[in-house]
Amino acid sequence: MAKRTEFNLSETIREFRKTHPKANAREALEAISKTAGHKINEGTFKSTFYKLVGSKKRTVRRRKPGSGGPGKGAGGVIGTALAFIRSAGGIEAAKQVLTELESVREL
Repeated sequence: MAKRTEFNLSETIREFRKTHPKANAREALEAISKTAGHKINEGTFKSTFYKLVGSKKRTVRRRKPGSGGPGKGAGGVIGTALAFIRSAGGIEAAKQVLTELESVREL
């Protein structure tokens, strides 16, 4: 049987990444192969390297339910109604304009 040596590839990659954070897998493989003195399978090395590097998590910012969005707030139906009341000069004037519009619509 072959004698097993104490060589931790993951730990070696972690140590290399601390000193060379911008290095890609090929550069890391070349550097570690020279210093480690072990024969390292390229496929195993790259899969371990990218597994340890991982992908950056992206944060998605979403609105809380009921805060803003279509139909709510200043840009929605309520905002439009408030703008109409203000432009008419008050609630009573707005009601009068609406009754006049309803009578015109019935014609």
